[in-house]
Amino acid sequence: MTTPRFAATWAQRSDSTLRSPLLESLGVVAGFTTRGLGSMAGSVFARDEQDGNRDRLARRLGFDTVVRLKQVHGDVVVRVEGPHNPWPAADAMWTDHPGVLLGIAAADCVPVLVADRSSRRIGAAHAGWAGTMEEVTAALLETMVRDGADPASLVAAIGPSIGPCCYTIDDARASLLRERGFGEHLSERDGASVFDLWSANEAMLRAAGVREIEIAGICTKSGGQDLWSYRARGADGRYGTQLAFLGRSA
Repeated sequence: MTTPRFAATWAQRSDSTLRSPLLESLGVVAGFTTRGLGSMAGSVFARDEQDGNRDRLARRLGFDTVVRLKQVHGDVVVRVEGPHNPWPAADAMWTDHPGVLLGIAAADCVPVLVADRSSRRIGAAHAGWAGTMEEVTAALLETMVRDGADPASLVAAIGPSIGPCCYTIDDARASLLRERGFGEHLSERDGASVFDLWSANEAMLRAAGVREIEIAGICTKSGGQDLWSYRARGADGRYGTQLAFLGRSA
């Protein structure tokens, strides 16, 4: 099992966001919201409330709106130039248009954020256990490279998500992952199977030729940082959803 290398610098800012120092060193806006900004997606809180939370976040970050997807736990990648109505059914998107803020909703799933040092391309993927198994991160990279990106110039960050400290899965799911070649990212702990989503997505990034990878190392279930977690929801079943964001100013 691969041991993730934790990035110690995804600290919470006074604006209730966590930020990626690696990606932001490239001049993009890249990070993850916390509870202080309210729920950004999901079915628990009112849609109007969550729409308003995303709009306020976009304006605070210097953008008009957040571009979203209807996330379906697959491997479909779409190119975006601005918001769509209805949202495309996909789990990854990319753009080469400045002024576009990409948003990935996550309460435990892995947000993967990618920026190109040599162009305006940026991309984002939503990788839960199913999306990871379907290799959505690899699909995003393949699409960006097909458009002309050099893998060696791509820089990636794996954002806050449920970590190998906490992500236990059932035997059926573990067997399926082994069949699909993810055995090295599985381990056993206290009689349960543990899936390391961070190392699995890092491996895809490296296999595609990405050299600079930052792992936030913050677990949404146990890492504090005022985060919601589906796995750690209360007895009433209520929980919110954060938003990973990535944008290049116009």
